[in-house]
Amino acid sequence: MLPEGVKIDPATGAMTPHTGEYTKRLSEFRGVYQDGKALDEICAAQGDIPTYKVVEYRAEGSDIFFGTTTMYPGRVGQEYFMTRGHYHARRDRGEIYYTQSGEGLLLLQSRNGETRTVEMKPGTCAFIPPDWAHRSVNTGSTQLVFVWCCSQDAGHDYGEIATKGMRQRVIAKNGSPVCVPNPGYAA
Repeated sequence: MLPEGVKIDPATGAMTPHTGEYTKRLSEFRGVYQDGKALDEICAAQGDIPTYKVVEYRAEGSDIFFGTTTMYPGRVGQEYFMTRGHYHARRDRGEIYYTQSGEGLLLLQSRNGETRTVEMKPGTCAFIPPDWAHRSVNTGSTQLVFVWCCSQDAGHDYGEIATKGMRQRVIAKNGSPVCVPNPGYAA
């Protein structure tokens, strides 16, 4: 294993070099957004549009990896485009998100139900403690780009959030993002 510099474009999230990438599309979020009819209408009118892209860099044999997430602006009903949200499979692993451009909210939830938010603005580095679910929400009109870093063995546990949802949702109210209780949350 050797040191290496990775160039990151703060406006687009592009990384050179990178070792992997994937894109999430709106149809993959059926059941995540509260307004399923609005999601279907957007897909019918605009096609299966991308909502975010992840690019990563993994050095073989390293204990950490990092990458970028580029979230596109948009809304489904009152809710802003968001990531699916997850805990880490290894409950003792945390993560950081460093915002490069755009604006958003990082929605966090502990296993005992405590919720918090961290504003995502350029220059803000959010600390995600171990065993806190996290979901990013693009509340702006431009791309939200952030760099993340965590342990390679942290893993993703999407199951609990997929089944129960998160206690809070971020919606647009009078042109501003507001956290509201999730009426679909299954305690």
